[in-house]
Amino acid sequence: MASQLYRAPEKGARQQALINDQQVELHKAAAAHYLRTDHDGLVQGQVDHTLLVGHRVRTSPEELEALKLEFGTEQLQLEKCPVCQRAVSHGKFGVDHIMFYAAGDGDKKTRKVRSTPRIWCSPCAKAHAKRHRKPYLRSRAEESLRDAWRGFVVKVRADQGQDVEGAPARAAPGNEATAKLWAWLGKVLVSKDFCVFAKARFRVTDVVCSGDVDLEKRSFEVLMHITYKAFTTLVTGEEIACAGASVVGVRFCDDTVTTAIKAGSARLGGAVDATLTDRALQKTDLVGKIWTKKAAPKLVVGRLGDLRAKARKLVGGSSAGK
Repeated sequence: MASQLYRAPEKGARQQALINDQQVELHKAAAAHYLRTDHDGLVQGQVDHTLLVGHRVRTSPEELEALKLEFGTEQLQLEKCPVCQRAVSHGKFGVDHIMFYAAGDGDKKTRKVRSTPRIWCSPCAKAHAKRHRKPYLRSRAEESLRDAWRGFVVKVRADQGQDVEGAPARAAPGNEATAKLWAWLGKVLVSKDFCVFAKARFRVTDVVCSGDVDLEKRSFEVLMHITYKAFTTLVTGEEIACAGASVVGVRFCDDTVTTAIKAGSARLGGAVDATLTDRALQKTDLVGKIWTKKAAPKLVVGRLGDLRAKARKLVGGSSAGK
């Protein structure tokens, strides 16, 4: 049976477009190819249309062509408002978050999220703000769609402790004490040996630090972007390789050390037979949880030992209590 996709009213008349199942599948396949999900058994699910209030953007045919080249597809309708589907060249900046779930998953649990930039027309943006009881902010500042998207990506990756290319950001230490602390953390945490937690094997492969030692206040707050490798086994005996990352914070202030483990994410670290994809993804999710609850406390926090004595020495305080 054919699927019916409706467009919002244009110029007072309701328009309806009928697209057959073959065309729908073609669009899904194209989107999956762009989002690099056409090879891992994932199916496109819900799309979350997010409006970033107060961001005015403008685009041009030349910029849209450049963006399509960057995304590697002509299928994304970047030139249309995501709500009413009218063609727009300026409006409010938004981001579509496209959810993907494993084929055959009745619960449709999100396995991967990919995002794309959009331009909301003013009427739809106003209606959205009113519907969600949020203020409709006006701004005189305006930027190109491409710049707004680039800024969004940079901010998201910076919040995750990554650089603009998606790799852990490697900042330069602000002073000698910071350099010593970062070097020590990397030496203590990175290991060639695996440790077993809940039937999964883990080892830390890299540590990227940010945050300096404040010699004047005799304190520091360092964020460690930890990457790790892990191996687990399905009940049928197949070994699954995983790779993951999370952020661990270490703070020294008022002669007290505190740590915080932020939940990260794990992904498949190698090729998996198509018949095992669903179970492998479930195992990967489990590996991420095991890392946060069991592995990270031992392989990161546990290996820091008497960090207070080390911190005192770094900031120039008393070494009492060693």
